[in-house]
Order: sequence, then structure tokens, then C-alpha cells
Amino acid sequence: MSKTTPKNSVSERARPTPPHPRGRAIGGLGAIKVATLLAGASLGGSTLADTTPLTMLDPNLEASVFVGGLNQPIGMAFIGRNDFLVLEKASGQVRRVTNGVLQAAPVLDLAVNSNSERGLLSIALSPGFPKDPSVYLCWTESSTGADTTAVLNVPLMGNRVDRFTWNGTTLTQANNLVRMRSLQTDNTAVPGHPGSTNANAQGNHNGGVIRFGPDGKLYYFFGDQGRRGWMQNLANGPFLTAPFTDDTFGGPAPDNAHLSGVILRLNTDGSTPTDNPFFAAGAAIGGEAGANIQKVYSYGHRNGFCMTFDPFSGALWEAENADDAFSELNRVVRGMNGGWVQLAGPLSRIAEFKAIETTQFNSAVQQVRYPPTRIAYTASVAKSRMLMLPGATYVDPEFSWKYEIGPAGAAFVTGNALGAEYNGTLWIGSARGFAQVGANGGSIYRLRLTPDRQHVDVSADPRLADHVADNLFRAQKFDGTESESLQIGKGFGITPDIQQGPDGNLYVVSNTDNVVYVIRRRP
Repeated sequence: MSKTTPKNSVSERARPTPPHPRGRAIGGLGAIKVATLLAGASLGGSTLADTTPLTMLDPNLEASVFVGGLNQPIGMAFIGRNDFLVLEKASGQVRRVTNGVLQAAPVLDLAVNSNSERGLLSIALSPGFPKDPSVYLCWTESSTGADTTAVLNVPLMGNRVDRFTWNGTTLTQANNLVRMRSLQTDNTAVPGHPGSTNANAQGNHNGGVIRFGPDGKLYYFFGDQGRRGWMQNLANGPFLTAPFTDDTFGGPAPDNAHLSGVILRLNTDGSTPTDNPFFAAGAAIGGEAGANIQKVYSYGHRNGFCMTFDPFSGALWEAENADDAFSELNRVVRGMNGGWVQLAGPLSRIAEFKAIETTQFNSAVQQVRYPPTRIAYTASVAKSRMLMLPGATYVDPEFSWKYEIGPAGAAFVTGNALGAEYNGTLWIGSARGFAQVGANGGSIYRLRLTPDRQHVDVSADPRLADHVADNLFRAQKFDGTESESLQIGKGFGITPDIQQGPDGNLYVVSNTDNVVYVIRRRP
């Protein structure tokens, strides 16, 4: 699993990532040149990838580079007050930063497939760390034993979560918790159906965020992989005539190769908690699909890179990237059905969702076997089409953006290190840098919650009373209209992870700038 022979990772990273349909990568970013989220765009040296100055919009705050010299960093976790581990997406390396200094030798080096949104993706420490020295990593395995960006050089079940043991110097593999689908073959024909018009195999929609909840369980956000089956609210899959399959490997029931678009809730050893919301439903269904349904905490999700727990209420929040219409911020409840692929955004706005997806941005929702023309015209019809497992409940997003805004890494702030006014606020990064899309690319957003911690507080801008930022059409999306009261910083590039440090400051991982920034209260 670990690489035994170092390779020239610079030449590997220099290879172009194959485009996927419509030139879109994460979140359906329209007909822009593909520089897919966290895939490439590594400039090295001291050159920063974003082309707008690093700026905090609150004069009481300042941002600066905390550590540089990284290669496509994507996630981090503090193992001590001045000590953290940081992941490099494409090299498969876990690096250590001590007292602001990047250590020369990696603590782990995995052979990853980093095509598009694959790679070394996320890290979570055991709730009992360091007494329990377990460290959990989410990553995409290479089928060659070496780092690769080749889209097909990946096992069918190459997305995995593994537990490693920290000995104070290195990480050693302990056990695998779960393996998920990674090979996307929608460009091949399905027996009994016309040939596919999908142009290429894909490497996106892996999600990949792992976090421990206050209950001590591990939560794993896994994207929809472009699948169109039960977990995407299509009981018969993407086809209108038999055979009703998902793809060349079967489906649409969530067997091992078709469990996607979900948040899983797992015990620390990878077993399934018996108090999961669909445990009984899965037992009644039986077989591989039933066993997988037992692991599900929520479903009907598209894809995202943003999941975090509110330390005050314990609630789970996640954000999902739009295809073209309606990026979402959700407070995830037990047994939630988020509605995808029947809709994105609030039910009340489904007419706008359908209009955008059928008339703008080349009119597709990644997998052409399910065209957007099949989206329902009314909210009631859309809801009636959802596949509702026993105990499931549809939940509208807490907040949405009409056009894609690309939410990424997120963190709640506790304490007054940034100022008392920021205690309890939610900070969210961007899935595109300004250099890539302009407008609000590379932004950091700060949202306040209502006193009961159940909803987003939109009182600062009456235009947001409907909990939707009605931003304007742009070919590259990321328009910032109605987000003016939410934007708190800009010039950060792609920011797949934000963590609050033991010192109370915010540490922002910039994948494109190859640094970790720190946001502090200005002296």
C-alpha cells in the first residue's frame, strides 16, 4: 500500500488531467478550462496561484502565510499545540509541521491516484488522541503501486478509509474500515441499452471528508460518483426501460459498487453502529445492499468537500457543490434525504433549478443517461419521486446560492481569540481560486447561526430572508451578489480545509497556493 520506490512526482503532476464532459470539474463549473478541484495548479516556489491580494475584509483580522513549501495540500490535523500533520493530495504524502517548520521527511507516503478529485483527501484523529494514537485517512488507491493521474489506473473499489497508528514519528497502517467505488465507466455501453454518449471515464465526485462526531463515531461524506441509483433517488436507475441497472457493474441498489451520494456513520473499527437510522431497514432488505444501507446516516447528496460538527450543539453541517444551480449548506439530521438528483436547493425553487439545468451551461448533469429534462416541473412531483427508505425525511438546505459558489473546507470557531463577535461562527472556503474563475473565487465566507444553532442567521441582509443568495449568471459562475455580508476574506485560492488551532486562530489550507495560511486577530 505504501510506495516502496520514490518516483518523480514533479513529472507526474505535470501531466494534464483528462477533461470530463462539458469541461466541468467540481460542482459543475461550466465551460471553463479544466483545472479540476485540487488536481494540478501546483506552481511551486514562492509564486502564489491566486491573482488577487490576500485580504481580510474585517480590519480587526489579518491573514498571512504560516508555512509554505507544500505540494497541493488538502487537509490537516493538529497533533499538538504547535504541531500538525498536513496531507498532500497528489504525492500521497502526510507531512509534519512543527513550530511552523515543514519537516523534510514525510511521516507516510501512499501510492495514490490523484486524477481529478481523487487522491489523499482527508484526515481525522481518534477522539482519544494521543492516548489512542489512531489516525484515520481517506484516500484513493493507485492500481499501479505508484502515484498516478491516469484515470483508469484505479481499482473498482479504490476509495478507502484506513486507520493508521502514530508512534510519534511515522504512521503505520493498522486496518481498513471501508472501500468505496472509484472507477467511473459511464463512457462504456450498458448491455441492453444504446451506447453511451459520455466522452470519458471520470475521476470526480469522490467527496472524501471524514470527521468524528461528538458521539465518537466516524462520519464519511462520499460523493455520488456520477451514479444514478437508489441513493440518488432513482429507484430504477438512470434508464427508462429494462434492464434497470446503474452502469456496467449493475445497480441501482446500493451494493458495494453503487453505494454513493451518502454520509456513512461507522464505528472506529469500521463496523456498523446498530443505532444508525436505517439499520432495521437494511436488515429487512438484506444482502450486500441491505448491509450498506445500515451504514448510511443520510443520502440524496451530490458532492462536497465541506463537513464539520458544531461544537456548541453537536449538529452536523455539510455543503454541497451545485451542478450549475443551487449550491447548498445543510444541517444534516438523522435519516435525512437531501433530494439529489431530483433537485438541488429548496423545493420551492425547483422551477428555477430545472430552467437553469436545461437551458444554460450545455444542459447536462454529468451523467447523460439521466438528462435534466427529466427533472420534475413541480415540487410535489419531485418529492413524490424520491426514494424514501423507512424512517427517511426530506430536508431543505439551510442556505443556498442560486448559481454555483463552490463551498469547500469549513470550521466552526469557538472562543474569543479572533474576537468575541466570531465565537460560534461557521467559516467556509472556496473550491476555485480567483485565478481560475474570478468574481468570488478564492473567498472565505463567515456565517452566523441563530441563537438556537438550528439555522443560518440572515438578519444582516434582508435580501437573504428566503435563505437563498440570488447571485447572478456568469459563464464561470462564482458571482458574489447577495454574499457581500458573508464574505470575510479573499485571495486564498482553493481552500479544501479550515481548522481552528489550539491557539484559537484559523488555519486555512490553500491547495493552489501550496501553503497553510493563518487568520489572526490583528494586534
